[in-house]
Amino acid sequence: MLELPEAIRNKMTIQFESFRERIVGGNEAFPNSIPFQAALLLTAAQGTFFCGGSLISQRFVLTAAHCFDGVVQVQVILGAHRVQDMFESTQVRMFTTRFTRHPGWNSANLLNDIAIIELPEPAPLSLAIQVIGLPRYQDVTDSFAGRSARLSGWGLDSDSATAISPVLREVFVDVMSNWLCSIQFLGLVQNTHICTSGSGGRGPCNGDSGGPLVVGNMQIGIVSFGLALGCEIGWPSVLTRTTHFLDWIAANSDATIFP
Repeated sequence: MLELPEAIRNKMTIQFESFRERIVGGNEAFPNSIPFQAALLLTAAQGTFFCGGSLISQRFVLTAAHCFDGVVQVQVILGAHRVQDMFESTQVRMFTTRFTRHPGWNSANLLNDIAIIELPEPAPLSLAIQVIGLPRYQDVTDSFAGRSARLSGWGLDSDSATAISPVLREVFVDVMSNWLCSIQFLGLVQNTHICTSGSGGRGPCNGDSGGPLVVGNMQIGIVSFGLALGCEIGWPSVLTRTTHFLDWIAANSDATIFP
């Protein structure tokens, strides 16, 4: 999740030696209960970084564009709960250099923060690896404001933490209106965004970038950015609104989108 006002990249450098449990205000998810969740290890000249993602078909993963600044290779991890455990029996790991960022991604105004990763082979579906549903075209007019939604990821659980979580965590958050969210972000929030309230200090944090916001079995958002003052202060978080990008997703993947 990018931070404001400095708009600093929040991809967390991996520090397996100091893992503790994460996602702010949340809990450890029941193992493999979020089977569409993907972990991304991104290799760039500056080092290896971590983001989240979601499996939207057997061949494609949805994530955030800002995760790919300078990246040359991605390791996609599916079916994980203890993400650092390479011997976890449910895990499948794949390397790829095929990823597409939205051509309108702009790090200055934080618009169009969406990207798609193409896997080198179809993901083997199992109880631990499943595809998440995308919104239908008829959902485009739904703001989802007032709905309770689930965020998941291996990101930090406090502002004092220094490394991502060893286990997948989840938190339920309230979707807020873009109007109110835009006031709090001084007009930066646009109709391509969707916001969660941050009430009770609940929400995504560093390391959760690109992860899914889900209502039922439908992904309505992709973790994008938040306030640089911290993840626990109760400020809203801003995500990419997937309903705005259904045509782009369809054009760049084989994901099924219903009318």
